Amino acid sequence: MAEHDFGPFGWFSAAGFVILSLLYVVDLWGIAEWPVSLAVTGAVALLAAAGAILLWYGNDPTASEEEYGATETR
Repeated sequence: MAEHDFGPFGWFSAAGFVILSLLYVVDLWGIAEWPVSLAVTGAVALLAAAGAILLWYGNDPTASEEEYGATETR
């Protein structure tokens, strides 16, 4: 069974999802003004979530090889 992990790209995408989701909720509840429309914020948050999921299950190019158990051959 494969071990899923991601590197900086995945963490950046996951953080983007969390931050944009919080901004979406803040704008939805009217707590504060956000200069981007609610639909655009939600769409970009979903895109960041999809990116994080794909980097988690796929092969994140920024993940180190030690995390995947690769061995060095000479």
